[in-house]
Amino acid sequence: MRVLVTSTPGYGHVLPMVPLAQALLARGHAVLWATAADACRRVRDAGVEATEAGLTEDEISPVRSEIRRSVAGLPPEHLPGHVFPRMFGAARTPPMVDALLPLARDWQPDLLVHEQGELAAPLVATLVGVPHVVHSFGGATPASIVAAAGEAVAPLWSRHGAAVPRYAGCYEHLYLDICPTALQTVPLDHVGAVQRARPVFPPAAGPGLAATMLPEDDGRPLVYVTFGTVHNSAAVLQPVVEAVAGLDVRLVVTVGPDSDPAALGPQPTHVRVERWLPQVDVLARSAAVVSHGGSGTVFATAAQGLPQLCLPQGADQFRNSAGVVRAGAGLGLHPDDATPDAVAASVRELLDRADLRVGAARVRGEIAAMPAPDMVVDRLEQLSPGRGPSRRRG
Repeated sequence: MRVLVTSTPGYGHVLPMVPLAQALLARGHAVLWATAADACRRVRDAGVEATEAGLTEDEISPVRSEIRRSVAGLPPEHLPGHVFPRMFGAARTPPMVDALLPLARDWQPDLLVHEQGELAAPLVATLVGVPHVVHSFGGATPASIVAAAGEAVAPLWSRHGAAVPRYAGCYEHLYLDICPTALQTVPLDHVGAVQRARPVFPPAAGPGLAATMLPEDDGRPLVYVTFGTVHNSAAVLQPVVEAVAGLDVRLVVTVGPDSDPAALGPQPTHVRVERWLPQVDVLARSAAVVSHGGSGTVFATAAQGLPQLCLPQGADQFRNSAGVVRAGAGLGLHPDDATPDAVAASVRELLDRADLRVGAARVRGEIAAMPAPDMVVDRLEQLSPGRGPSRRRG
């Protein structure tokens, strides 16, 4: 089977699909990943062949700035309904179709797998006559938001002589859902066929991390603070770091691979600030996590059974925060309520409340029971007629 994987370039959109791509390769299938140039190295480092397609983060930057201006003043929890259709529908999809369609006609895949934010694949799959699968990067995207994105890309379907489907054509075949039920806050009525898929994270790198990159273990609990790679400005992070650093804890902070740890200023010895750390390693040594509520961090923390505090800033983070609170696996603070005192009090609760640890352990058990990537490959083989080890069609 020949599988064409497609994605936008963001870390949180690429990384959730890596385990499935690796499982397909291990089964003997051919995999080619089409994504923007700035994400190709990330894919190749995971052992998957990659080719350039779609807008880079630099190329989309003017559009992002214009969208931010257009939504200025909206409450942050309302931003996804305005940003997603404009960013992932109207802006990213047309150039991706232009690159992806000739690639698909040349490479002749049996199946396309695309993440929820990459909306060219359904049209391209339709035009070349193969099934396509949408892979979630977190909880389900609300029906109204996907429908609005579908309206934004409808002219592309018409231009290519294809009937305009509902929801940008995303749910015609199969939806791979990596969100544990306990954290899911969006009904799946609009989705159709669903295959659950366990979120999988890179294995721990080994014991050397503790000695070189974490604060010295003095017996106090370790708290991990991260705001991912998008909502990670020093202006947002600094008051959070100061609030947690004032507690009787050790603290490790990651600011993102493209940010400067020095922007947070000098830190006491019990605080360590790094650009990036192997997250599984840090989580294995942590007692609690404070984050922006991004799906990758929330799911990785839940998979470790750790209580977490979500401080959502935008995107799907408010939904993730609500899911964590509903599951009894942690706490959430709206930006209007996330004062330093409130953050410090919430972290103390994470460390002191046994019920939050129990809730987090319950979600960890659910994630562990979800189907592993190799089991998902079984389902994909049933979906596509091109089963078995790949052979180049000529």
